Amino acid sequence: MKNIAFFDFDKTITTKDSLFVFVKFAVGKWAFYRGFIARFWILLGYVVGLYSNAYAKESLMRYFFKGYSTADFALLCANFQSTLCGITRIQAMEKIAWHKDRGDVVVVVSATFEEYLRPFCQNMGLECLATKLEVVNGVLSGNLATLNCYGKQKAVRIQESYDLSQYAEIYAYGDSKGDYEMLALATQRFYRKFY
Repeated sequence: MKNIAFFDFDKTITTKDSLFVFVKFAVGKWAFYRGFIARFWILLGYVVGLYSNAYAKESLMRYFFKGYSTADFALLCANFQSTLCGITRIQAMEKIAWHKDRGDVVVVVSATFEEYLRPFCQNMGLECLATKLEVVNGVLSGNLATLNCYGKQKAVRIQESYDLSQYAEIYAYGDSKGDYEMLALATQRFYRKFY
């Protein structure tokens, strides 16, 4: 039987939150800061627990990307790949390589947007479960098309996509409370560590 390994992305595979890096890359530094000031109360509400992760994320997406054509957004995501690779954590990439060398299935499970995460995963030979953005008439609506792949939803998405009884060992790597349910599925759990 094969093994399978599930990796959170932001701050597990990367050294920082990729969404903030992506927004700054896409709109520029000053527009990034203006947007965060404009949405400050929503972000603060998320930090203190008044708003969900999904609500805060949709608010940011509507502000920065509502109305983008899918073609323009796909190009932006493609151009972002070298920047994204530049914030990966060496230890995480070594652990991913270790799993791949053993023939394990490796899956990135993330609240990060599939639109820029899937190309990264495809280039690395990894599978991907992530949050997808809603498209209406060829443009981004600013809403999520799927439930935010965070917390309980990570476990739901994993169990919908993989029959875990078919794997000898189930590894999971995460760094935050949004990974607890994913880690609970594993036979080998790694929280803020790789060994």
